[in-house]
Amino acid sequence: MRRRNFVIILDDIWKRVSLQNVGIPEPNRSNGSKVVWTTRFMDVCNSMESEREIKVEGLTDEEAWGLFKDKVGGEEIISHEIESIARQVAEQCGGLPLALITVGCALRKANEPPVWRNALQQLKTSRVDQIRGMGEEVFQSLKFSYSWLSSDTIRACFLYCALYPEDYRILVDELIEHWMAEGLINEKGNIQTDKDKGHAYLKELKDACMIESVEDDNKLVRMHDLIRDLAIKITRENPEQPLFLAKAGLGLTESPEEEEWIESLQRVSLMKNDIKAFGGQPNCPQLSTLLLHHNFGSEVTFSDTFFKHMHNLRVLNLSDTRIKSLPDSISDLVHLQALILTSCDQLKRLPSVAKLQKLRQLELGGLESLKELPHGLENLVKLRHLDISEGGWGGFPSGALSKMSCLEILYMHNGQWTREGWVSGRWRFSYRSNGDAEDTSTVGEFISLKNLTRFSADFTDVLTFNNYINGVDEFEILKNFDYFLFTVSQKYDGHNIESESMEKVMLPCTANYLGIDGYNFIQLLDIFGSDGLRQLIDCRIQRCNEMEWIGRDGEIVLPSIKRLIFADLHSFKGLCKGKTHEDTFKNLTHLFIAYCHKLKYLMPIDLLVNNLQNLEEISIVECDEMEDIISGKASADMTILPKLNKLSLWYLPRLTSVCQGKLVCNSLCDIVLIHCTELKKLPFLINNKSSISAMISGSKEWWEILTWEDPYLKERLQPFFKSYEMAYYGIRHRHTILDESIEQMFKIAKLNFQDEKDWFSRWIPMQWWQPYLMPSF
Repeated sequence: MRRRNFVIILDDIWKRVSLQNVGIPEPNRSNGSKVVWTTRFMDVCNSMESEREIKVEGLTDEEAWGLFKDKVGGEEIISHEIESIARQVAEQCGGLPLALITVGCALRKANEPPVWRNALQQLKTSRVDQIRGMGEEVFQSLKFSYSWLSSDTIRACFLYCALYPEDYRILVDELIEHWMAEGLINEKGNIQTDKDKGHAYLKELKDACMIESVEDDNKLVRMHDLIRDLAIKITRENPEQPLFLAKAGLGLTESPEEEEWIESLQRVSLMKNDIKAFGGQPNCPQLSTLLLHHNFGSEVTFSDTFFKHMHNLRVLNLSDTRIKSLPDSISDLVHLQALILTSCDQLKRLPSVAKLQKLRQLELGGLESLKELPHGLENLVKLRHLDISEGGWGGFPSGALSKMSCLEILYMHNGQWTREGWVSGRWRFSYRSNGDAEDTSTVGEFISLKNLTRFSADFTDVLTFNNYINGVDEFEILKNFDYFLFTVSQKYDGHNIESESMEKVMLPCTANYLGIDGYNFIQLLDIFGSDGLRQLIDCRIQRCNEMEWIGRDGEIVLPSIKRLIFADLHSFKGLCKGKTHEDTFKNLTHLFIAYCHKLKYLMPIDLLVNNLQNLEEISIVECDEMEDIISGKASADMTILPKLNKLSLWYLPRLTSVCQGKLVCNSLCDIVLIHCTELKKLPFLINNKSSISAMISGSKEWWEILTWEDPYLKERLQPFFKSYEMAYYGIRHRHTILDESIEQMFKIAKLNFQDEKDWFSRWIPMQWWQPYLMPSF
């Protein structure tokens, strides 16, 4: 109401929306404001008492033909011989861009007249129940694209995507793993080979415009809502025997009635709801996938008989669901291929898994309340993927791992990130088992796992770790690894390792990721050989109180490093002491610094010339003594960081300068400046045509006296500036109301801030760098 002349656009409305309940003032002549909405239904306009209705017509014939021709492949594909047929095909799409695109992509580079005649006939004769609000010709064209997919397998993979909520960002790895467990991808090789086939299936769906990538991120995909409607309709072509029950992301608080669980169901998704109880005895003998993950009911329960008649179940995903126990009927799901219970942090009991001998994927990561692993693990000899990381148990059944010769992925690190830093769990991998509950496995059990490609573990000491490396290297197991994450304790038999041995850590050539916590060293070469550091891609160092530098006088070379993260280093003075080798940071893209309170100057300016030309992001949090990001004067008038696109500076009370000279950053599009009260000047020269966003907080006085190298930059950033009080409110509101990951982030980080000022000053920065400190597989 403080604003005047606002315009609010509500997209894709399916029913009446109360503007008052949402908090939108009623538009009128006095406030000069408007509300605009889009909908497929005229009755919505009537119920909302619209003043004016504008029907959005389809494209004109020529516009439609141009778009269609472009998607098919252009003039060279549409010859004179097939042009008349192709125009008729385009007409069947009713002028709807989505239909023109999907049909055009389906026929891309098809240049044989019989193919086009067959396509036209299919479009004219396709008949299925229409989707509400969609014209018959439009639905037919979308259905045609589905029919035109190359195989029944691809069509089944497409329909599977409808199990996820509308507009949901689907994790590609999760989706493909479910396809694998369902048998849609035949096991003919290792996990990576099967996943590669899954990516090939996804590519076909993307090429046909049946599914799309999210923001050029190959890790996420989603379905257009009309395409999802199409998929759901196809699964219900026989209304008496529907194949899917998809009620994902609807905010349900109760499970569907028992009569909805009919015998014909093959796949059910109730994910992302608030269901508290799953009761009764559903009779679903053909059910193969059951997705119940992300159910946030306060305490989720299952009846003892809930799984009794689901003998064909192959995929059961209960991850991130507040369950305390599971019924014993789980033990009889003998066809189960994937059981996923990740982050069910209240789960205290698991039934026996001894009969689940077809399991290929078992994920028990993050079960903090579970004090012992389920009975029967040693029977799971066909497991290919086992995650028992970050749990509450004290050991692993002796001899069980040696029976799991098919394992390719094994995550068993037990450390957790807390507000105090990285805390090692109770169980650690010991070379010489001493009978304690904490040390129940030895190196020998791992030698037989010759198919491992991804592995994480905690080691009690350097001796244990080096013996493991020597052992597996002897059998050439390390050659298979493409991911190896580990932690090594600084203690050795209860004593400080420095008094027992100064043996250096033997990094295997396959270790691309390195995390160090709590070691006492001045620079990395004190504990690692230079050859072992050359292949590193990601290096994370924290709580190493004596560390001053990464390297000195050109000693260290990190030609492959892409991400560096330093946190809580009390003596840290900078990246390098003295002159650096010209290849040291040539591939570095992300640099994160947090809580390094003696750091004054992050990097000398001459380091930028040869080493940091690929740097994309710099983020610095709460370094109390920092004065300059880039120190020294450049020999040239301008310093260039061509790929830097994000700069985040949080709570740097003594920072006076980013760079002494001009800093050309034409890719910079995201700036965060929070409470840098002594910063006097922003030296950036930025391409004025590029879009830019920012989050800037400080006093009004600071903002007014801030000087600029580019006088137009202040004008562009002005809308993003908020005084400290307003920024606090805005960020707090944004992350509690709009960001649905906040609750999960608090849970992962083990944080429970009571004081709001402390929450603002610490949790908000942590939220952005937290994901880079957590192991991410």
